[in-house]
Amino acid sequence: MADQTLKIENARYVLTLDGQRRIIRDASILVENGRISHVGKAVELAALPADRVIDARRLLVTPGFVNGHMHISYAHVVRGIFPDELASPLVHVFALQDAMTEEEEYLSTLLGVVELLKNGTVGFVDPGSTKFPDACLQAYEDSGIRVILGECVTDQDAPFKLPRYATREAIARTTSFVEKWHGRLHGRVRAWAMPFSPETCSAKLMQALKRVADERGTALTLHHGSGPKARQEYAARHGRRPTEYLESLGVVGPNVVLAHVLGIDDAEIDCLARTRTAVVMCPVTAAKSGRGVPEHGRMPELLAKGVKVALGCDS
Repeated sequence: MADQTLKIENARYVLTLDGQRRIIRDASILVENGRISHVGKAVELAALPADRVIDARRLLVTPGFVNGHMHISYAHVVRGIFPDELASPLVHVFALQDAMTEEEEYLSTLLGVVELLKNGTVGFVDPGSTKFPDACLQAYEDSGIRVILGECVTDQDAPFKLPRYATREAIARTTSFVEKWHGRLHGRVRAWAMPFSPETCSAKLMQALKRVADERGTALTLHHGSGPKARQEYAARHGRRPTEYLESLGVVGPNVVLAHVLGIDDAEIDCLARTRTAVVMCPVTAAKSGRGVPEHGRMPELLAKGVKVALGCDS
């Protein structure tokens, strides 16, 4: 039976991240029935009993981090295998996953989750990249982490190996996945619609998956980027910027999270703000590929416009 009350006491600092952004020195926290009930000076909470007490002296206590975009089951295991200067690692990364057994994906997922937890990350979004969802679910159950997952689908050609289906099948698979997985592990698992990208998914597919998310009270995430070349191509093909194209399809809004969003211009930032669409930036990935945040990332401008911005490690 889980402890009914938990006390984290005598922390050197507690970062509350509340409305006043308080930082409390020599502080304690009391958790009752899974919810924080008291935060304050250790001396003020000293008399409050708890079933379990964690001595946090000399430690910094913060809210848990959430990794907004991480391919959990395979990408991180290539560290030390592929050279850093490899021009296009994705082809090799997907080939590695294609060869994985169910046990190997469980173990690689568990390794990634353990690293997250040991560094204060209590939840993450996997953008539909798992090969054996049941094996990964076992890793999530064994570890206690929270996860948002889905099934990656495409219905167009891609430059590397991605799951491709007929449009109707992709819609059906997404619907079935959300219905099966959303709310598992006592709510620690959430399921989203996960088309891979606007370049690999038809307008019909993306619109249908947005409806799936809307009708089932969940969300949608996809890889998205812009830049001078992309804007030129989208203007020729769709008469709009990449982000405006998504808006024209209705594939934006408070329940949409766009990953990466490198190269967006001011008009696209306005589009994201207007539609209350959230973004996840992966600065390390951008820097490794020579498209670093200082050149193409627009985080200050996004925040200034009120766009919700999260961070992800990608792999």
